[in-house]
Amino acid sequence: MILVRNRKATDRLPEVALAFLVLALAGCNGGTVDKHALQRDAENVTSLASEGGLLADDVSRGRSTKYFVRVHAKELSRKASNLEDALAERPTTPGITSDVRKLSKLAGKVSRELERLHLHPTDRGVAVSLKKPLSDDADAADKLAK
Repeated sequence: MILVRNRKATDRLPEVALAFLVLALAGCNGGTVDKHALQRDAENVTSLASEGGLLADDVSRGRSTKYFVRVHAKELSRKASNLEDALAERPTTPGITSDVRKLSKLAGKVSRELERLHLHPTDRGVAVSLKKPLSDDADAADKLAK
């Protein structure tokens, strides 16, 4: 990068904005998982599984369109997958490592279940088969949040 003297502050705005963006993105899902972060992440998994269960219930009753289910299930699955990856790799405070890794596996399970719904957005049988597992996953994540 060539430095030019006598540049105006406004000329550097794109560089400064990029630097802030990089720092902000680096902070996402980063750092050590402490008890508070575990609770927050478990609440997120609970929410994703619960929302997935509601979506599966709608599909089982024929109350959602194929396109809505396909897009919404994929987005929920992606969020759960991101949590799985982050929780599998982040360092933890002493004493909670086991719970963090359990939550990671649970988030992965939720992600896979939601991916099935994404792939079969009109299949009532698939939707019925996912309602109980997603409900159980929400309950399990809720227990890890406490």
